Amino acid sequence: MQKRRELTAATLLLVTLVASTPAQAEPTPSPTATAEAYKTPLEQYKLDRDEYQQALKDRDSRMRVINATFKNSVDKANAEARAAMANAITPEQKTSTWSARRNAVALAITLRDAAILALGPMPTPPAKPEKSSMEKSDYKSDQKGRAKR
Repeated sequence: MQKRRELTAATLLLVTLVASTPAQAEPTPSPTATAEAYKTPLEQYKLDRDEYQQALKDRDSRMRVINATFKNSVDKANAEARAAMANAITPEQKTSTWSARRNAVALAITLRDAAILALGPMPTPPAKPEKSSMEKSDYKSDQKGRAKR
């Protein structure tokens, strides 16, 4: 009964940690006639790249929390199993102790997998803009005038 309460408490802790992540709204551009509305594709790419890198950092920090919670749950199950094995005398007691340990680890794995799925897919990197035909032709004309080494 005591182990069931502890497993329930660990489950609630993990769900609380996953659910308490700050909500982030998608930024929506406001329809204004400012200079920001006329950004070049390269500047937009740089902004998208910064958002992508921030999304990767956020996901990484959440994964660290999930993995730390998982490790703590498994370590706790192992410690409880060792303590119970010290007091176990009969083979039935030993079997039930290791069975409880396996069940606790399996529950921790299930909770970790569910938390990882709740994160969603990996963020997609932004596509680098192609150079316009004018920029390409300017580069070629610069190369023609240079002397070969």
